[in-house]
Amino acid sequence: MSAAVVKNMFRSHPEHPSHAEVMSRCIDACFACVETCTACADACLAEKDVDRLISCIRLNHDCAAVCTATGSIMSRANKVGHRQLLEAQLTTCIAFCRACAAECERHAELHKHCAVCAKVCNDCIKACGEMLSSMRMPA
Repeated sequence: MSAAVVKNMFRSHPEHPSHAEVMSRCIDACFACVETCTACADACLAEKDVDRLISCIRLNHDCAAVCTATGSIMSRANKVGHRQLLEAQLTTCIAFCRACAAECERHAELHKHCAVCAKVCNDCIKACGEMLSSMRMPA
């Protein structure tokens, strides 16, 4: 789902959710991270030194799972009364993306796919952080 599609959905939503712009960027970043982490894990499995990449593969899969959940939760616009839960989910997503990015950065010189994955994880960290910041301000 692209950010433009999500923005259009939020604009047409009967409750007109606040922070639609930052929400759509967050959702887009989460799903980009899902795709990239999944592809990175697959590429790691194809490497000759796969034994050295086991931790990376596991973090790729875990990060993809958390980003899937986060993107799905954020896609549901009606969030009244769930601010603490959303903040916890976004914080968890940031933590998994940080761990995955750090692990991928360890392999980035040898494996280009890890460099790409680290960048996308860092982009997701930024987007989720912006979402957290927007939630903490009055809507």
